[in-house]
Amino acid sequence: MKIYCTQHAGFCFGVKRAIKMAIRAVEKEKKSFSLGPLIHNQGVVEELKKRGIIPVSDINEIDEKDICFIIRSHGIHPEILEDLKNRNFKIVDATCPKVRRAQRYVEKLSGEGYFVIIVGEKDHPEVKGLLGYARGNAQVYYENMEVKYKKVGIVPQTTLDIEHLNGAISKIIPQVIEMKIYNTICNETTLRIQEALEIAQKVDLMIVVGGKNSANTTRLYQICKKLKPTYHIESVRELSPDMFKGIKSIGLAAGASTPKEQIKEIERYLKKLSC
Repeated sequence: MKIYCTQHAGFCFGVKRAIKMAIRAVEKEKKSFSLGPLIHNQGVVEELKKRGIIPVSDINEIDEKDICFIIRSHGIHPEILEDLKNRNFKIVDATCPKVRRAQRYVEKLSGEGYFVIIVGEKDHPEVKGLLGYARGNAQVYYENMEVKYKKVGIVPQTTLDIEHLNGAISKIIPQVIEMKIYNTICNETTLRIQEALEIAQKVDLMIVVGGKNSANTTRLYQICKKLKPTYHIESVRELSPDMFKGIKSIGLAAGASTPKEQIKEIERYLKKLSC
């Protein structure tokens, strides 16, 4: 079998930065918390737990004082941030700079009198945080959305694919008089998708590596499977030789929360299989 691996694989800049900041914080404080997993990769989350970085689903679960709280790369709702400050937690803000930029644009648009439409996944932590910066003057886009406002601003989730954004814009334009758009899609997301699509066109099968709860990995999987049979896996343990019978070429892509070593392990398995 021929194996093609995307060049833009492994942690993105925002995830690398968040992990470094979290590890540096826990070395000083011995124990730290984050609202939800620091990244959407279960293996990495378990390793971080061993270091003392504990994810919680609600800040009310923390009853200790003088605790270090890490804001993950997805960012956080400003009301939750205010609550953390009121509890006197030591805050390490690991919000990705690109997410922070999107937050500022949402705040700016709302302040200028635009109704803000966030194009993204309504349950994603980044999107929930973005909504908070509009101070109640925003909504998440959904299919066939009826826009009641004539002056709207659009901000996409940073891990959105451009086609999804363009599709939303084409549906919103006929309903409004004035529209302002900030394209906050991360370049790394675009590069990963483009590269995966190029590889998918020349192979028999695609493998996308990353957390099942990772938005960008899931989107990568959905895009690839439109072109070729595709497996979405989290670890090499999910693979077996039977999956590759009759396959002559394989493409390997990964989400932004997938460690390079995890990708290399799968690549080594495939190479061994092809011998």
